[in-house]
Amino acid sequence: MCGIFGLATIGRSPDDLEIVRKSMERVRHRGPDDSSIVSIGCDGPRITLGHARLAVIGGANAIQPLEWKKERSLFYLVVNGEIYNYQELREELVEAALCKPDEFKTNGDSEVLMACLVHQGLEWTLKNIVGMYAFVLVESTACNGKIDSITMCRDAFGIKPLCFGIDHQHKTLVISSEMAAIPESFHYVHVKDVLPSTYVKVECCIECDTLRWSMTETAYRRELELKSFDSQKNIEENIPTKLIRQRLIDAVTVRIPKDGVKWGVLLSGGLDSSLIASIAADIVYPSPLYTFTITYSPDDQGVVHVADSDMCHARIVANSRPNIIHDEVTFSFQDGLDVLSSVVSSVETMDVAVVRASVPLYLLSRYISSKNFKVVLCGEGADETFAGYRLFEDYLPSSNDDCKKFANELERRLFQIDTSELQRVDRCTSAHGLEARVPFMDVSFVETVLGIDHKEIQKYILRSAFDGYLPDSVVYREKEQFADGIGPSWVAKLQAHATEAFPQNEAKEESEATLYKTLLQFPPKSKQQLPFEIRELLIEERKARRRKNTDGKISRPGSSQPFRWHKVRHDVDLQKINLTLDDAHHFLRNVLGWSSNAIKSLSHNLESLNNLIVSMLSRVPFHNLTLLTRERRPPTMTEIKDDMMKGLGGPCSVVNAFFSILLDKLGFGPHIYLLSCRINGRNDCHVAILLQMKGLRYFVDVANAKPYTRAVHLGDTTVNACLNGSFRWRLAYSSESNMMQVRHIIGTEETVAVEFHPASTVQYNSFYDMIRKSRSEVSFGPFLTGLRLCLFPKDATEIVAVRDACIYDGNSMNCKRCASCRHDLLKIAKRDAFDHMEGFDELVKNAIDVLDREHPEWLDASPYPSSTALQMSDSGGVGMGVPVCKDNSERIGSSVITKDRESTESQMEEDVFHEEQ
Repeated sequence: MCGIFGLATIGRSPDDLEIVRKSMERVRHRGPDDSSIVSIGCDGPRITLGHARLAVIGGANAIQPLEWKKERSLFYLVVNGEIYNYQELREELVEAALCKPDEFKTNGDSEVLMACLVHQGLEWTLKNIVGMYAFVLVESTACNGKIDSITMCRDAFGIKPLCFGIDHQHKTLVISSEMAAIPESFHYVHVKDVLPSTYVKVECCIECDTLRWSMTETAYRRELELKSFDSQKNIEENIPTKLIRQRLIDAVTVRIPKDGVKWGVLLSGGLDSSLIASIAADIVYPSPLYTFTITYSPDDQGVVHVADSDMCHARIVANSRPNIIHDEVTFSFQDGLDVLSSVVSSVETMDVAVVRASVPLYLLSRYISSKNFKVVLCGEGADETFAGYRLFEDYLPSSNDDCKKFANELERRLFQIDTSELQRVDRCTSAHGLEARVPFMDVSFVETVLGIDHKEIQKYILRSAFDGYLPDSVVYREKEQFADGIGPSWVAKLQAHATEAFPQNEAKEESEATLYKTLLQFPPKSKQQLPFEIRELLIEERKARRRKNTDGKISRPGSSQPFRWHKVRHDVDLQKINLTLDDAHHFLRNVLGWSSNAIKSLSHNLESLNNLIVSMLSRVPFHNLTLLTRERRPPTMTEIKDDMMKGLGGPCSVVNAFFSILLDKLGFGPHIYLLSCRINGRNDCHVAILLQMKGLRYFVDVANAKPYTRAVHLGDTTVNACLNGSFRWRLAYSSESNMMQVRHIIGTEETVAVEFHPASTVQYNSFYDMIRKSRSEVSFGPFLTGLRLCLFPKDATEIVAVRDACIYDGNSMNCKRCASCRHDLLKIAKRDAFDHMEGFDELVKNAIDVLDREHPEWLDASPYPSSTALQMSDSGGVGMGVPVCKDNSERIGSSVITKDRESTESQMEEDVFHEEQ
């Protein structure tokens, strides 16, 4: 890592050297080991180039600007960055007889870069070098020193910064690693970034008999493109996990410094930095690897609450490798406040999210530098490459339109990362003479990832590639913003400080933004810079690049990402169920019928999850019996636990809520949530489960009148079938409602049964109104006016159900008949499928008694005509009144042969709202 400053003018300017010398002091932090300045040109165009060096590769004589002569041309080069494959390139140049070994005066990478530029040309060099770089190449005529061209270039992702400004009136070109180095006297220059994957060529030309600078901007890399997405393709197919894993290992390997340079890894405890640290530790083993973590001490006494912090997860990673030597740093609010002005000046932004995350990194970099380290590896870039941000949850993978928007957002974040994460990392580390290397930004690695049909969120592909490489608590840790991970109270206290300073703002984020703008507008006297209006232009241009094509999903600057993920393990109400691991095993054994060996061999994978789902459908009934027989109020958590531990089951709010807690206790968490569902246009009338496993979100529902026999991830739209194919269903996306749908399939027709939004989970208390209505208001549905009972015994290959006076009994949804009398309904409760349920037959009897008492018209005591089958009520499915029978079917024994089966089933599906209740 180094600092660059250059000043080019047309005509003699006696002050150039002094201006460059003073400006070099402002980038000296980027290269504290050495610096030099050279002036190029005579009459006409001239350039004075300065370079501040951090000595990592090349030895003491690798001083820049470098000089190389070829025929009649003389080349000069200053570079900021590292070329990782410089040794291979050097051998290639020598083998091709383009260079002689003795032409190389240093052992450094920069000289090899220059040799490539001189002998192979710019395009070949940019295609073949591997590394991070920002450089300025000057080509001049050897005989008279005339400058032919000045070329400025940045790497594919803009890991290293470079900006410039041209003023035609004053015939001035200024070049700098950081905007802060440009003197305040250059207020007439419009400063711009050299864009990533771009080189800018400046030449002196004659226009209207006057010499002036002309500029050509060229994008040199376009193969870094996302593969087109297929929304119907299975999310788990064709992911080359072994290749991705090896590519990242290779990227880490080439970035590990050689020649005894002291280096380490920034280890936050998140997935990305944890992978970099563990890979690096494995590569250098048994040599030690130094890792560093910083966290916030909210009481200013150095006391850290470790349980859910970055520090906790960083310790897990450090303990997983015997050669990691881990160092932990804490900072207080005053520590952060003391450096806030310097941080804002260094990162060159007013973006509140960037600034608040920069403070701890700035402090950590200062500490690491004080220990004489020169290089650190970090985990930036994975969130942009693998869709790690929460914002990506808004894009539904079953929608073709959303797949396109997803691709646009991924591309926007990845190719503008130099305006956010890379800018933060570069400025904070370089402020203390540290070089940050970013393995996730390796071009070959990114090309591999982008070549996949890439619609997975939450870094699913990366997690899959390194499944088992680290503890699951790290590999599958949920994404947190850096400032949140080190301690959310840091952000809260910072906002409180800003609000106190600027109370006139309505929102705390606005006060925070005003604070940073003020600090940037009035830097310390020792850091006098360009007028704020000039600096603000570049800041706004960077922001505009970052927010280009945002699809309107960018929130107010600095606002926290919406908190929509209410984990059941943190749900105050559900925790009152107080389910222990022993309780969970008791439930599996006594209610679900699992053997001790099956319980011991339970794994936290999709197969085990589906086995649990089938067991729930087979052994725990969905019904409205307790709604009818108990006091008309929401059940207590104790009642829910007692009912479920006895296998009695209950309505959806009871069964699915309990199952979510059971899954969490069995180790399928922590990413388990409740979904509020819509049925037939009615919101919040059904409870389902959203479970995130290994980066994928799955829909789960074990409390429904239809058997959803497996967890289905939200990108899977394939048709599922059960009950001998008589029931078919699938997930799909609706562009009209902008929601995911569970669709039932009859013939070629699809009927919407359940709708939900997968990015809006809820807490259990949000269902209280639904529960209250279902226990007190007849108008809410059939809970209080008819009998609802459903079980799918024998591994969900059969159905035993009661829907008012209609009985389903057999291995198909078509095995349907009328209940001939009250006794026929009671007999269902004595079936073998209910034997394991304590008091279940009595519960059915009591429910029928309540219905007879409150709705005497519900079930006539006399048998129905034996020659007819039950027709579903068209009056809303409430179930009041004696059911009407049709003449187009006839009873044979206890079953019904329906002559117009398809018509009857279609009518059933029209009544799906009440059936799903």
